[in-house]
Amino acid sequence: MKKKTPRMVSPYPTQWASDKLIIFFTEHLNRIYCAKAHLAERLLEIADTDSFKDLSAPIKETIDETEKQIARMDGVYVQLQKRYSFENCSSLISLLEDEFTTIHQHNDDEVQRDMCILSYLEYVAGVEKNSKQVLQLTAIEKNNEPMIRFLEEHLNNSKSGHVLYNFLIAKYDNNQQAAVSL
Repeated sequence: MKKKTPRMVSPYPTQWASDKLIIFFTEHLNRIYCAKAHLAERLLEIADTDSFKDLSAPIKETIDETEKQIARMDGVYVQLQKRYSFENCSSLISLLEDEFTTIHQHNDDEVQRDMCILSYLEYVAGVEKNSKQVLQLTAIEKNNEPMIRFLEEHLNNSKSGHVLYNFLIAKYDNNQQAAVSL
């Protein structure tokens, strides 16, 4: 009988990168975390309101999906032996908050409200995509195999798109193909 060998666990990031690189890495993780936390928190505020009854189910599914992604990121922070921080995210929070506010400004027009939601979701997705790409390119440029594996294992497994985004695209795209991709 062949003896099973245990799967190699990636070393903690603090063992494979300089302090400067860990700070850079953590700052980009914080941006992703901040955007996801903003999304979950703000969607929760509108999930059961009268103005959003028609979107209640996809909003709740998106919140659930986002909270699972946040929990996964909490595990990344544990491995980094760090805590998330919104300290350097004030401009990002302002941008997301401004974008979210436009949704409320168009409550009386369903189409405009939905387009504002799509725009907000694009901003959130853009932050995540940008930070992931910067981290991946940094790992490649530094030729840091442990960092590359860590990113693949922990950040590349989130679903592309959100239920709410896909619902709204399907609602307005008669061909059932997204005009833009999240």
